[in-house]
Formats: sequence, structure tokens, C-alpha cells
Amino acid sequence: MKTSLLAYAGTFFTLLVCDGIWLGLIARNFYRDQLGALMLPSPKLAVGALVLPVLHRRDGCACRAAGAVGGLYRHGVSPRCHSGSGGLCTCDITNLATLCNWPLAISLVDMARSTALTALTAVGGYLAVRFFAETGAWR
Repeated sequence: MKTSLLAYAGTFFTLLVCDGIWLGLIARNFYRDQLGALMLPSPKLAVGALVLPVLHRRDGCACRAAGAVGGLYRHGVSPRCHSGSGGLCTCDITNLATLCNWPLAISLVDMARSTALTALTAVGGYLAVRFFAETGAWR
């Protein structure tokens, strides 16, 4: 149980840091430039705060399994890349196919970002479990 909680906390912390860097520094104006009037004046952070922990629960579980068998890439990172890009790819391709003037750039950037983000969160969860297991701080 402790291992699962540590993996979950590691993935969620990694998600928050990476998303904060992406949305706050790297792509600050990208979405506004691409989507224009579709953007809200300010984001609804409460929605993200409620949904993100549920969505990233699967990554924490995968990291625990990866740590147990010692195969981080094969059991942790690679499957998370596929599930992360697959889930967002479906949404982005649907937007591209059904919405008037949906920018292709948004779909391509979001799919690449989701692949990288889910890989990083899997690694973050794995490293959290490994670090605390080695130090014995959570026993």
C-alpha cells in the first residue's frame, strides 16, 4: 500500500511540475495564438485539480509494477507513453475531424506532449519509490 501511494505521489508531483513548466513557461502563448476566442480569459483550475489525480492514478500503479519487476522501460515508461498518447490522440483527432478550423498544430503538439508527459510521470513515480525504498525513510 505504501509503495502504491509513493508511486502515485511521485507521478502526480512530476505531472504538476512538468505541466507547470509547459503551460507557464514554454507554451504560454501557444494555445491562445492557436485557439483565439475559444480560450477562456483564465483557466478553470478547479476542474484540473479534480480530474488530474484520477487520470494519473494508472501511472502510479504502473510504476509500482515496474519497480517490482525491475523493468522500468518495458513495464513502466513504454506502456504509459502508449496510453497517454493514445488517449489524447483520440481526443485531438476527434477535434480535428469534427470542429471547424481546429488547428492541426494543436493536435500534433498535444500528442507529442502527452507522450513525453506520461513517460516522465512514469519515471517520476518509479524514482520516488526507488529513492524512498533505498533510504528506508518510509518504512
